[in-house]
Amino acid sequence: MPALDPIARADLGPSPKAIEDFRSSMAEFWHPVCEAQALQEGRPVGVTLLGRRVVLVQLDGQLVAMPDTCRHFQAQLSLGEVVTVGGAQALQCPYHGWAFGAGGHCVRIPQLAEGRAIPTAANLPAYLVEERHGLIWVCLSGAPRFPLPEFPELHDPAFRSLRLTEEELVKTSSVRMVMGTLDDTHFPWVHEGILGDRDHPEPPDHRVWREGDELIVQYETVQPPGLLTVDQSNPEAGEAGDVTLTYTDYVAMPGVIRLVKDSPSGRYVIWLATSPVDWNLTQTFWIFSRNFDMAPESDDAFLDLSSHVRLQDKPVIESQRPWLVPPFWTQMELPVGPGDLPLMQYQKWIEELGIATAI
Repeated sequence: MPALDPIARADLGPSPKAIEDFRSSMAEFWHPVCEAQALQEGRPVGVTLLGRRVVLVQLDGQLVAMPDTCRHFQAQLSLGEVVTVGGAQALQCPYHGWAFGAGGHCVRIPQLAEGRAIPTAANLPAYLVEERHGLIWVCLSGAPRFPLPEFPELHDPAFRSLRLTEEELVKTSSVRMVMGTLDDTHFPWVHEGILGDRDHPEPPDHRVWREGDELIVQYETVQPPGLLTVDQSNPEAGEAGDVTLTYTDYVAMPGVIRLVKDSPSGRYVIWLATSPVDWNLTQTFWIFSRNFDMAPESDDAFLDLSSHVRLQDKPVIESQRPWLVPPFWTQMELPVGPGDLPLMQYQKWIEELGIATAI
């Protein structure tokens, strides 16, 4: 049987090897899994990361992450409750009362015969977990390849920051989400009048380089006047014309991207942290920071515009095939330089990281 052409092959979806390599490689990085405020002491929270069920809970003030599956008969621990065993808090399974303490150690089996020690096989592995930037982050491996990302503007009092957590999962991979955010040549077509102009679709002159754990892209471009480029609170802004601004994009880990837009009005930052629920489902956490038009009454307008731009992107990104980014050698996609240089460099990077390996 002759091999399928790339277009026909794309509709079949990624191979089992491509999916397995994506899951195993991405397990070596930190990923955000929920808002920090969603986790309250005494209440476990269940999430899914790379196809695995994970339970988050605070035990004696310590943040704990472990499989959301009891070693006994596979019930979800996130349906259970926090109890005290031997003077320390533990998470109790709702099915038969097995309890697990910090580190995933099984500390109680009610059905165990008196005098019999709890078998070590009853223990669960504990995952690395941290709180940063108002999010809970989990790494499924014992040694993250890169540190947690920086976000200097979020902690700078000169900036006002807003959060946008999309309730609905995006039906694509997290690497596709990052590529879509990094891709500036779609601005005139998907976001005409906001981020671009179809009469001027020429790509900017990109500079792309790696620095430490980040891929950095920088370019100058022209965009229509609007909320994101002109300080609406400045009475002298008047009827502004097109605005020249500089983008500096920082891609980290490789599922986090920070877009810094510097214009005459000031700095506007778009920060996206993606959570790979699985190879074809992504939870997104957005934060927007600005150092102009700082009035709280302007927040709704900024959030409304951000949501509008996201809804423009969503159907297009979800339509892309295959969901995983294929390696260059497959020739399933046809990036064109120099406009696609940032995407080509990102794709090369995730190939090196073992995230994109097969069709």
